[in-house]
Amino acid sequence: MSEPVRRALPPSVFARLADATRYLITGVSPDTWFGPLQPLAPMAPPEVKGRQWDYPFGANLNYIPRAEDGVSFPELRGLADALPLLRGVIETRKDQIAAQSYAIRARNHEDSPASSQAIDQVTRFFARPDRRRSFADWLRMLLEEMLVIDAATIYPRYNRGGSLYALDIIDGATIKPLIGEDGRAPEPPDPAYQQILKGIPAADFSAVELLYLPRNLRAHRLYGMSPVEQIALTVNIALRRDASTLDYYKAGSSPDAFATLPKEWTADQIRSFQDYFDALMSGNLARRRQTKFMPADFKLIEARQPPLKDQYDEWLARIICYAFSVPVSPFVSQVNRATGETMRQQATQEGLVPLKAWVKNALDHVIRECMNEPGLEFVWVGDDAIDPLEQAQTLQILVGASIKTREEARADLGLAPAGPGGKGPAKLGKLNPHHDERGQFATADGAVATVGSVARKPQPTRVQVADLTPAAYPEGWQACHEKCLEQTEGVWPPSDRPGLYRQCVRERLGPAGDDY
Repeated sequence: MSEPVRRALPPSVFARLADATRYLITGVSPDTWFGPLQPLAPMAPPEVKGRQWDYPFGANLNYIPRAEDGVSFPELRGLADALPLLRGVIETRKDQIAAQSYAIRARNHEDSPASSQAIDQVTRFFARPDRRRSFADWLRMLLEEMLVIDAATIYPRYNRGGSLYALDIIDGATIKPLIGEDGRAPEPPDPAYQQILKGIPAADFSAVELLYLPRNLRAHRLYGMSPVEQIALTVNIALRRDASTLDYYKAGSSPDAFATLPKEWTADQIRSFQDYFDALMSGNLARRRQTKFMPADFKLIEARQPPLKDQYDEWLARIICYAFSVPVSPFVSQVNRATGETMRQQATQEGLVPLKAWVKNALDHVIRECMNEPGLEFVWVGDDAIDPLEQAQTLQILVGASIKTREEARADLGLAPAGPGGKGPAKLGKLNPHHDERGQFATADGAVATVGSVARKPQPTRVQVADLTPAAYPEGWQACHEKCLEQTEGVWPPSDRPGLYRQCVRERLGPAGDDY
């Protein structure tokens, strides 16, 4: 007996009506006066829904990186290298990041032998991430790719045992991102990137085989937008101004001055005198300072020199420095110290902190995915965006109020736990046990003694009185004084102690205590 033929049931009338109503807007009728009418029904297949962007047809076939964008990778690198100001700003930012200190620590601040061993292994690996260069030099290469073309790329290499061997930096200009039907990078094991060498596709990489790290991604582009691309027009203007200045010194046609001669001289006489004067002055610095005798009716007319630097040059410098969040004070007119410090702090918060966060996220991914250490993290030590004094005071307050422990405070500073037998500091701040009568901090000489001590005597206050000799005090003042101090000892806040002290004196001495 043959198998029955299985066929899908056609949708019912109600199902077709339900699908049709999905494309109708309730309340919109063709009879509405100049109404919006109903939209057209979708013509694409259902799987198109949710596509990230309207990419060009056959986008993966165009294998030249950044071919569809306005500025190519070689042009971005040419702009960054041609303008001295831009190159100086990029190198300054790379120096600032590479000079920062870092540490590897446990995410849960756990201090166990296994955690300490893993931290030591990761720290030794990052000493030379690519087995050739130090961490600072390796990081400078990575930052160059990000700041100039925003295509920083890391190729993790593993040994035969599956452990991470090296983190090689690849030229991001050779990487072509691929997309799936939804406009996003394909999931592993499908290829997500292609490396283009000698003008042809040379290798495929999945999303786990290559770390492609653009910082400024956009939903409608495959490539990131670097700071150099953001100011490409400004850099072009600055390059043309520099070229004009070079031509002024190299091939200018306007002399520094014009000199008149007697009007009856012929052209041959003027030419002969010009040759004689040039030969007399050229290469002889001493003769230029001596007195010269000229023909009658001689007159010197100095030509007006064009300005080689004006406010527009400062404006270009401000735009370039702003794109990289670098202080512009070295390139503009002198500013006072307070303004310069404010500009430095603002540039640090706007530029240095985001770049450090980008580096941290990239290296955290390496530690978690490539090194299989999800319990560890990369942290920066000594963040310039945080005032050290303010940070120390904040931690002291939090530890004193039992909101944080000493180990948590050490972790915030990027320090390792003190350990069971460690000699970690007992407190974050130095305790001053000396206080005056008003409960305020004082030196050892100006502080009052302990309760019951003979040396504990009233300290002079800012209130002026007629007489401070012992004869002016009423009878029994010494016993009253010590008793009232004992009652007000430990009252918090200290500002309430003077009032309580005076109230105690009046209760014990009566009206005579008002003058005491």
